[in-house]
Amino acid sequence: MTTGCAYYPEHWSEERWELDAQLMKEAGLTYVRVGEFAWNKFEPQQGTYDFSWMDKAIDILAAHGLKIVMCTPTPTPPPWLTALHPEICRVREDGVRISTGARRHACANVPAYQTFSRKIVEKIAEHYGQHEAVVGWQIDNEFGCGETTRCYCEHCRAAFHRWLQETYGDLETLNSAWGTQFWGMSYTDWSQIPIPAITTEPQSPSMRLDYRRFSSDSWVNFQKMQIDLLRAYSPQRWLTHNFMIRHWSLDYWKLSQDLDFVSYDNYPHGLRGPAETAMNLDLMWSLKRKPFWIMEQQPGPVNWHPYNPPVPEGQVRLWSHQAYVHGAETVVYFRFRAAPIGQEQYHRGLLKWNGEKDRAFYEAQQFTSEIKALPSLHRIPAKTAIVFDYNDLWSIELEPYNRNFSYWNLVYSIYEAYWQHNIPVEFIPREASDLDHYETIIVPAATLIHPQEIIRWQKWVEDGGHLIITFRSFTRTYSNTSATQELPAGLTNLVGAKVTSFDSVPPDDYHDWYNHRLGKRIRPVDSTFVTFEYKIWAETLQPTTATPLFQYADGLLADHIAITQNSIGSGRVTYLGCWPNDFNELGRALGWLPSQHGQLQEQLLQAPNGRIWQALLNHYEYPIDEVAPFDVQYSQVSDE
Repeated sequence: MTTGCAYYPEHWSEERWELDAQLMKEAGLTYVRVGEFAWNKFEPQQGTYDFSWMDKAIDILAAHGLKIVMCTPTPTPPPWLTALHPEICRVREDGVRISTGARRHACANVPAYQTFSRKIVEKIAEHYGQHEAVVGWQIDNEFGCGETTRCYCEHCRAAFHRWLQETYGDLETLNSAWGTQFWGMSYTDWSQIPIPAITTEPQSPSMRLDYRRFSSDSWVNFQKMQIDLLRAYSPQRWLTHNFMIRHWSLDYWKLSQDLDFVSYDNYPHGLRGPAETAMNLDLMWSLKRKPFWIMEQQPGPVNWHPYNPPVPEGQVRLWSHQAYVHGAETVVYFRFRAAPIGQEQYHRGLLKWNGEKDRAFYEAQQFTSEIKALPSLHRIPAKTAIVFDYNDLWSIELEPYNRNFSYWNLVYSIYEAYWQHNIPVEFIPREASDLDHYETIIVPAATLIHPQEIIRWQKWVEDGGHLIITFRSFTRTYSNTSATQELPAGLTNLVGAKVTSFDSVPPDDYHDWYNHRLGKRIRPVDSTFVTFEYKIWAETLQPTTATPLFQYADGLLADHIAITQNSIGSGRVTYLGCWPNDFNELGRALGWLPSQHGQLQEQLLQAPNGRIWQALLNHYEYPIDEVAPFDVQYSQVSDE
């Protein structure tokens, strides 16, 4: 486990660089990330390149034993380039072209941006590709940050048409897949196909889902262009990209495929608390099922939160430990020194504006020292997996049916229940085939039909697995049109039941049509004394081979079946027909979760010698079981 920082030598005088390098070593840091926003310094005018200033900075850093993570600077095309090619700037869905003056203003499909990006990446790779201090590369910076994944310019429209031709082959297939005859929108030429725009009524959900796929693929392809160049000019050096918190405009499964490992920008104040922080960390590990980097660790209050709350003493250190126990092998703090210029002046760093050490400096120093005293611990593979799919998320995002239906929130509510009981969880994609090491797999709202999954799941269940499938699963084709079979389409034999109806559950503060209410509670079929509340979505089930477990207790759905369980071979399939208010409470009642849980986060880790260690993390402001507030304790708990 190592640590590092993000550093911007271009923000400071050369006379300061030596002192900064000394302070980095004093903090115990190993890596320094540089260059991601410096295109204008590397290429101050078209075709004129200047690396001398970065060479000096790297020489100073390397002289202190620091290793360099070099970045490609493509998130910030310089003013001379956007003046020469204003079409580089993205176009919003309402047709307005955005201005320069910030970052991530470029469209991935504009030929000029692609050409100049290739040139600057190639020049930087030629110059630093074999530099002995450069150990790896970060490609670009935070693809999609600030809702920048999707552009709606004419270049995107033309690229989308090409993407559709490659996907569908001919217009007859596309028209059939999209159901374009609805509202008379059958296409006879590829050029007729629109892209998302402002219209009088919503556009085709099939077209809009495909546009999300296309937009994500555009940045995957842009990244691949840079990967190919860096592999050629800088062999034996790793390549990564820094992913973001709660981000879903890009398919991270695809974006991670060609990288050596995933990096992640860990900003817990953008999340609801330690459970959602843990969920994002587990997702990052799961993308490649291997250790990842924290490429930006929040070092204190940030500048972009609506309230920018304070960070208690010890919290930055604890966040670093939490990342470590979830699989991070390096934590890089953003940033080394708080910037007195630009748009992020209120974002704290390890140093203050004036260059003095801030509290995070000492916490990073302490964390580095503590980790070095431990054996090389790594996370133990989990027995529970949650299927996570960006296409399902996008389909529901486009047509939630109930405005409160969020795929991300559904996944989080399930994850949080397991996290509270210290049950490790991994995430797997829809196409995952290696399921044998899992005991439980949870499939939340897998709305798009994947027929090939049914065979894999059937065999895994027969061999003893417990498959938990929630409501709103297998309801739509892959092109986002509704299934015409019994629901869940293709899964009725596996589930042992069919869905006879589905309904939106309005919130309590919806007062119109007061007598149009489904009810609020479910109960075990063998009890009238215990009930559990549900919300947002409810389906009624008709069992065939499954055993009814819960039924609706009141309202329009009273006495209809809500939850079933089907035994198949040595395993079982549970179908959850409604969204419980508290997955924790329902999970205990169904026997999925223990009856009690503590407040400490417990994570088991394994040392190279096979011995098991336990990490206890206290995320609260008061001591728990002799673990101080915002503190962590490690101990060896087994000899094998």
